[in-house]
Amino acid sequence: MTAPKRPALSSILLHWTVAVGVAGMLAFGYWISTLPKGPGKTDYVQLHKSFGMIVLILASARVLWRLRVGFPAPIGRAWERGAARASHGLLIALTLVLPLSGVVRSLTYARPVAVFGLPVIPQMLAEKNVRLNEIAGAVHDACALALAMLIVLHVAVAAKHHFVDRDDTLKRMRPMARGAAEGR
Repeated sequence: MTAPKRPALSSILLHWTVAVGVAGMLAFGYWISTLPKGPGKTDYVQLHKSFGMIVLILASARVLWRLRVGFPAPIGRAWERGAARASHGLLIALTLVLPLSGVVRSLTYARPVAVFGLPVIPQMLAEKNVRLNEIAGAVHDACALALAMLIVLHVAVAAKHHFVDRDDTLKRMRPMARGAAEGR
């Protein structure tokens, strides 16, 4: 299915909700990594997990929505369109792999995954596995760094399209712009 030139308001709002959630989780996760170990840090880690699960659900919904209605056509020259498709694919993959690796990290440390105290994945599903926990932690950290760098690139390219090329790439993603309900 071919997506319309301008996504529907629902697509735009889902995009920005996931974007804000991911950016907030990256910043919060980095801040947590600077804290010393202890009970205070554990409370923040639990909060991070809770919001991470919410971001995972929203990111999954966004992917399913995009698969249903298609993706907006990239603007620009052929190489820019190819780069846009590749970078969007990486952004989507990382918004899923990052929280999933966090879930694996918790489970391989024999910790439950809960959302604000409500168990989502019980502790008893996995035994503590130090090696898998280290791998999941490395994947989680690498994905966080890669996603942060990709977001910076994404914002820079959107700014370039808006201020240098003066095309509609950024304008069509504004939630309150005229015609926001044109697409799906």
